[in-house]
Amino acid sequence: MDIRQIRYFVTVAEELSFTRAAEKLHISQPPLSQHIKSLEEELGIELLFRNRREVKLTDAGRVFLLEARKVLEHLNVAVNSTLRTARGDTGVLRLGMATSAAFNVMPDVVERIRARFPQVEILVSDMESKEQIRMVAEERLDIGFIHAAPLVRGLRSTPLFSEPYAAAMREDDALAGLAKLTMADLAGRPLIAFSRAHTPSLADSLVTACLAAGFNPQIAHTARHPFTMLQMVGMGLGIALVPASFARTHFPGVRFVHVDDTSRQVTINAVWLERTASTLVRRIVTEVLEHDGVSPQPSTASRRSEFRQIR
Repeated sequence: MDIRQIRYFVTVAEELSFTRAAEKLHISQPPLSQHIKSLEEELGIELLFRNRREVKLTDAGRVFLLEARKVLEHLNVAVNSTLRTARGDTGVLRLGMATSAAFNVMPDVVERIRARFPQVEILVSDMESKEQIRMVAEERLDIGFIHAAPLVRGLRSTPLFSEPYAAAMREDDALAGLAKLTMADLAGRPLIAFSRAHTPSLADSLVTACLAAGFNPQIAHTARHPFTMLQMVGMGLGIALVPASFARTHFPGVRFVHVDDTSRQVTINAVWLERTASTLVRRIVTEVLEHDGVSPQPSTASRRSEFRQIR
């Protein structure tokens, strides 16, 4: 039994005429009759009663017609779903998100994906950049939105958004009344840094910025999550250097002051695994992330880059 036999039977059963069914199927009548006969022989039952004047369904034929229609309908759904997935029109998209990305690129990314791919289910997870890189490499995440660029073979990346830093401090700090400050203003002050084990790019950026300003940072505390860091700022444990978009959050007793250093920027990059990227992922990269542009502030770079193996 094959799909063609089932389709032929359904057509004959609906037309109740081998002649009309053959015309509808664009085949001659003898082969059609043979296919129906073979189907009945395989089932060991008579599905159609026919004589020279009429064709009628037997009781068994009526039941088989009902189920055969379901088979063809399910097959049609399966074929269409498969084709839509192959074209990248549907599917499940797993996205990772660094916390700061929630304040800039992610709202725009999600909105554009929903508009262009309405049948795609989007799953977003908030996680550190290091964890995203690992999960993308292990094919457990489709696209990550991370800080800096990963040095991992096979991963591709495109920069989406760059923003300056801000210094988060208690509102009663001596520097809190300034409209802006320089890195040199932080010399000798206790600092709260991102944990290097979890967010190495941001942790290293703080050290690099301090050294470039002519002083060694006095790192008093570290935090894994940025909101924990801001809570520590509110407790008076020190000053934190954070992406400027964090100023959109509200932490009682915490003030954000712009850091006047155009050479220090935080960049959000989209990263994906090139070799196994699905059609959906490739379309989102080319049609949304690269073609449309998703950042309210364009990045200084727009070319995709390939990365080396970590040694």
